[in-house]
Amino acid sequence: MSAESRNDLLERVVAANSSYYTMQRDYTFAGETFPAYGEFHTAGEQYVLVKRAKLWEVNTHDYLFFMSLPSLSVEELNKAVEFMTTQAIRKVSPGPDHMSSALSLVILADVIDEEASKALKKVKFRKNYLLSIHGWSDLRVAAVNFSAPQGSQLISNSMGKPLIEMLEGNLELTNKQL
Repeated sequence: MSAESRNDLLERVVAANSSYYTMQRDYTFAGETFPAYGEFHTAGEQYVLVKRAKLWEVNTHDYLFFMSLPSLSVEELNKAVEFMTTQAIRKVSPGPDHMSSALSLVILADVIDEEASKALKKVKFRKNYLLSIHGWSDLRVAAVNFSAPQGSQLISNSMGKPLIEMLEGNLELTNKQL
C-alpha cells in the first residue's frame, strides 16, 4: 500500500463528511499540520411557550483530526495522543451549556506495528469540567492499517467505535479500487 491509498481514503472520508463537518485541508494547529481537520457542532434546547422561557440548552462538539503516515509505532502513537490531550483539548470551550466534546483522531497508516495496535486499543482519556457540571471531553482514536488483511484493517480505542463506522464504507470502496 502507499500514500496513494491513504490519500484516496482521506478524500473519500472528507467528501462523505463535508455535509456534517466543517472540513479543512492542510490544517495547522499548535505547530502541527494535519492533512484534514473537521468540526461538528450541535445544539439543543427546551423552552416553555416562548423562547425567552428556556428550560435548558446543551451543546455537543466533535473536533476531528486526520493523520497520514507510512508507519505507526508506539512512539508515534504516544506523541499523537499527547498532542490530542494537551493541545487539541484547547479547542474545547466548557461552560454552563457545554455537554460534551469529542477529540477525534483518525490515523491512516500503511503499516501499524503490533505493539502500536495493542496500545491504541488501550488509549483512554476523559476530562470533566467543573465536576461534569460544565460537561466533559473524551478522546476517540481510530486507525486504518492498509497492510492488514481486508476485514481487520480498522482498529480503535473503546470510545472510537463511531469513527470505525465512519471509515468502514469508505475503506471498502478504496479496497475495491486497489
